[in-house]
Amino acid sequence: MAEAEAKAQDAAGQEAERELVRYEARGGVALLTLDDPPANTYTYEMMQQLDRAVLRARMDEGVHVVVITGGGEKFFSAGANIKMLSEVTPTFKYFFCLHANETLSRLEQTPKLVIAAVGGHCVGGGLEIALAADLRVARKGAGKMGLPERSASRARLS
Repeated sequence: MAEAEAKAQDAAGQEAERELVRYEARGGVALLTLDDPPANTYTYEMMQQLDRAVLRARMDEGVHVVVITGGGEKFFSAGANIKMLSEVTPTFKYFFCLHANETLSRLEQTPKLVIAAVGGHCVGGGLEIALAADLRVARKGAGKMGLPERSASRARLS
């Protein structure tokens, strides 16, 4: 196993113990909170947890609305964890991006109302998460929203 993949596996083991996506359901609403301070950047582990949370809300007959938000006040999500991406192989990066896209597609296709409650910066892949929701609600002055990548060709924008 390559050294970069070993680092990713070590990080995965540490993050697998942490709850990176909090799930709470009550009164017909499932609240999914991205919780990896300070910027709620996502890793493979967070995407796995988000995927499970989306499926959990989808299959819960008592849930009619899904709200996704970021933990803390400064960030909804700053997108993919650049440090993690810099330490993995191109193959891992490809499959990571594929899984993230599949997860956001599942969120987008969920037959329940999905609301992104944006209370902080929402950039890069974080904006892609918000765009996968049916509605986006942002707090005035919450922060920046956009795609910083120069070659941004995002399917959710078309």
